[in-house]
Amino acid sequence: MGIKLYYDSSATPSFVTLPLFGYITLDQRSGPVAILDKHLNPVTSFNLNSTDLITIQTSVDSMLGFLDISRVNLTLVDPLLRPVRGETNLTMTPLPVLPSALPPYLYTTSWPYPSNATAGIYQVFIDIFDIQNNRAFSFRGPANFFQLSRTPNLFSPETLNLIPYAVGVTGAAALGVVYYGRRRRSKSYLVPFDYFNTLTNGELDGGSLVTVEGNTGSGKTILSEELMFEDLKKGRHCIFVATGDFPTNIREGMKSMGLDVSGYETNGLLTFVDGYSSEAGQESREKFFVPSLGDLTNLSMKISTSLQTDSFKEGSLFFDSLTPLASKTKPESLISFVQSVGAKVRGLGGKAFFTLGPSIEGTVQRRLQDMADCVVQMEAFEERGVRKSRMRISKLRARRFQQGWVIYTIEEGRGIIFYSKKPRK
Repeated sequence: MGIKLYYDSSATPSFVTLPLFGYITLDQRSGPVAILDKHLNPVTSFNLNSTDLITIQTSVDSMLGFLDISRVNLTLVDPLLRPVRGETNLTMTPLPVLPSALPPYLYTTSWPYPSNATAGIYQVFIDIFDIQNNRAFSFRGPANFFQLSRTPNLFSPETLNLIPYAVGVTGAAALGVVYYGRRRRSKSYLVPFDYFNTLTNGELDGGSLVTVEGNTGSGKTILSEELMFEDLKKGRHCIFVATGDFPTNIREGMKSMGLDVSGYETNGLLTFVDGYSSEAGQESREKFFVPSLGDLTNLSMKISTSLQTDSFKEGSLFFDSLTPLASKTKPESLISFVQSVGAKVRGLGGKAFFTLGPSIEGTVQRRLQDMADCVVQMEAFEERGVRKSRMRISKLRARRFQQGWVIYTIEEGRGIIFYSKKPRK
């Protein structure tokens, strides 16, 4: 950039003002924010049942060098989007460097969180001020968020970048004049699980066969449990076929998500078919169980017996999951099994849900998609080192539906929470 300065007389004071943008930023090469434990190991989840120290580090780039940075302030924001008391505009400590050292420059601070801190996902806000006390840079995400919970590792890392935030970056100026540049602000809104019916343009019809596809950690089981709980609340009989975990664990896991099904079992609205205990070498405590998952004939008979109740008409069957069966049966046998069970449920005006993972053969997956009335796809993925989750409806027969991916997370006591670009009315 060339600059020309015109002046009238050597006796007349002259000056030039240059607006600068982006001369101080967070270093993106190593990630804007690092969340570390007391041993300086990268961690995203901390347990409120034990004491610990959270160390937060950030790296700053400055075109004008280290001496042009006046201070770097940190604000922690709790799950209710409130600044954490005592951790607002906290000045971070720079790692000692020579004034002539090249960027980036490391700044750090620590938070010995109290045991009564609010459980949930926390955000990190960063403000950088230059030597003239101008706010040269503001960071409001996306960042490496962290969580506090009563249960260790309650949240998988993919949930940690999903809190609604407004993205704004402010520029600054030099030589006494401040210029601010702002990006357009965008915001996501928390919406409860019934937003799923928005994706499908209404509740799924009776007589539907639904497949739920997803990789490990995407939440296929939790989606099935939440859909089942919604049906139970409406007085519909539900059958849950468990092939990946003990029914006892499923009940406890649902309860931790705020989905207590004990009353529905007592009233006869919920029945478990245990296909897991025998695989784990334990005796089943359920009324309906199978000694071997590979025996599809026996499994089909147990399911048929559980369907033979007057209350099941227009009920729902949830089969979680087909994946363990894939290694024990032939592809054609597995497809025939799903067709047979699905037809029985459909004949009673009910809905049949089958979950499956990526280890299912591609040809089998495509056959199941062809026979399904609705296909739900879920994915846990990593973006810039942060784990996230998304969902979409890829097929819904004879009905218009919302297309495209939607981001979601899973929270203790609340289950699946979606993020919508529009607030709930």
